[in-house]
Amino acid sequence: MSEETYVNSQITDAVAQTSMKVVGEAPAEAMAMLYQQMAHSIGLALQNTIAQQQHSYTIHNAITLAASRQLLTTDPAAAARASQDLIVGSSITENLSALQAVVSEMGK
Repeated sequence: MSEETYVNSQITDAVAQTSMKVVGEAPAEAMAMLYQQMAHSIGLALQNTIAQQQHSYTIHNAITLAASRQLLTTDPAAAARASQDLIVGSSITENLSALQAVVSEMGK
């Protein structure tokens, strides 16, 4: 240092070196914090995915149980009558024949 000051030159040199050290380490520390935040976010996303999958399996099991119970408790004759009423009372047969006619016309 060319001019004299009241502060010892060793102190100013130590402060300057510490400042340079902090400035030099800042990018590495910033990247470390970024990587930690990214890992945390990915971990939370995976936890949410697994929780959603578990809830979905629970709902599927409940639906399967309800359908199985319905199949086991339903009278077969009543189920056959209800199926016959659905087929007779709807226009499914007309729609199927019209669709078959359209498909055959497209094939020509």
